[in-house]
Amino acid sequence: MGKVFQLFKSMTEQGLKLEEQTYRPLLLYVIDMHMVEEFQFFCHVIKEENPSSVTRLGYYELMLWLRVNNEEKIQGIYNYIAENDGQDPSNLRESYLLALCESDRKEKILELLEIIDIKKLSSAESVAKIFQALGRLLLEPVAEKLLLDFKTSNYEADNITNFIASYAVSIPNLLVEDVITKFKDLHQMLEISPSSSSYEKLILHSCALFKCMSLSI
Repeated sequence: MGKVFQLFKSMTEQGLKLEEQTYRPLLLYVIDMHMVEEFQFFCHVIKEENPSSVTRLGYYELMLWLRVNNEEKIQGIYNYIAENDGQDPSNLRESYLLALCESDRKEKILELLEIIDIKKLSSAESVAKIFQALGRLLLEPVAEKLLLDFKTSNYEADNITNFIASYAVSIPNLLVEDVITKFKDLHQMLEISPSSSSYEKLILHSCALFKCMSLSI
């Protein structure tokens, strides 16, 4: 850890900024190893050198508390998300939500999706991660409801079709043909046409499944 700190220090001395692609592997490692003190130390270093990183560090903070099952910290962050609707210009709330969506806390996720208007998230990429979680957690009625909400709100069709792809390819234990059927059915339900980027996601996922099947034979 000391050597990594020296690398960080060397970067800042050369005028280089500590961006997420630099600190992400380290934070994921200390989270995986349950190294709470080390995580807090490096977060302090990163915040001092790059104050704008506070929002993204919130994502890793909740990932840490989820990993070590610190229920008090998790509940505190959940309360922050639930109680600060529309009052978080830093998008910290969004970062927390995205981290929670990588967990298996289905009830908490559903509660927050009743409160939060995900159409207001900062990017389509963030919304896609929500739909990935809905697929992984087998929450089809919620996914359909949200997709219909996007459609009736005149949200950009290319983004909606990507959300469908993100959802469909995240559903566990589906055969390739079942993923494709789900992809087509949702497009038909919404009466929109798939985009090239959504087809790309579907093709990449199908190829990955075929590869896994061939390796298991």
